[in-house]
Amino acid sequence: MEIKTYEASLKKYFGEGIETFIPQVSTNCVVFKYDHPHLKVLFHNMPEVDQWFLPGGYVKIDETLEESAYRNLKYSGIDQVFLRQVHTFSEIDRIQNLPENTINFFSNNASILEWVKKRFITVVYYGLVAENQNVNRQEVLFEGAKWIDVNQLKKIGLDHENITNEIRKILAIEILNFPIASNLLPEHFTLNELRGLFEAILNRTIDRGTFRRKMLKLGVIEQFQERKESKGRPSHLYRFNQPVYDQFLKAESKFGF
Repeated sequence: MEIKTYEASLKKYFGEGIETFIPQVSTNCVVFKYDHPHLKVLFHNMPEVDQWFLPGGYVKIDETLEESAYRNLKYSGIDQVFLRQVHTFSEIDRIQNLPENTINFFSNNASILEWVKKRFITVVYYGLVAENQNVNRQEVLFEGAKWIDVNQLKKIGLDHENITNEIRKILAIEILNFPIASNLLPEHFTLNELRGLFEAILNRTIDRGTFRRKMLKLGVIEQFQERKESKGRPSHLYRFNQPVYDQFLKAESKFGF
């Protein structure tokens, strides 16, 4: 197994030189996964740095913002994901307190150090992956990647905790207006798992009976013939009736719970 160091990772990333990137523009991805009943976000850490960062990086001159988002996301081991551009962060002081290892590494290359310390505007995407999405360890450039509960963010570097919290608010609006829930659940799921997803994203509890009646009345889900075994009695499995789900949201209807 290849042992990655901070120096090796950064040398690989900047191997073609800073002139291949657009100055002061970056992309970041807030990738969500629902692990019932928790909503989690993908972070990576760099060797020898005790902080976690959102996947992201700089934009090459010959690529679009979306291409940059997908390319940089691969360094965290994710290569198949739904991405949606949702916000731009342009605060003047958002690049502060660079890891000491970064400063030490670039101490012999002043031009790169001055370049990464500049003010960067970052275009942020949210990503959605199903519960069984795995991290492709062959693609990981940095030391590790892990899923962190959105309610337990600790040791998050730069302004990435603030970015995560803001994009979570946007996701709460999106789930009521776009058919994104189907990107976060397996093909077949229980009503409890579906309700838990809405609760995790909306960050509030939803009455069990109200939720069940509403979802079944709308017809956006349909019961599957099999059941999911559990400690108690087996639970009915459901799947999205995607045409009805899409049409319901196109009509700008609200779920109302």
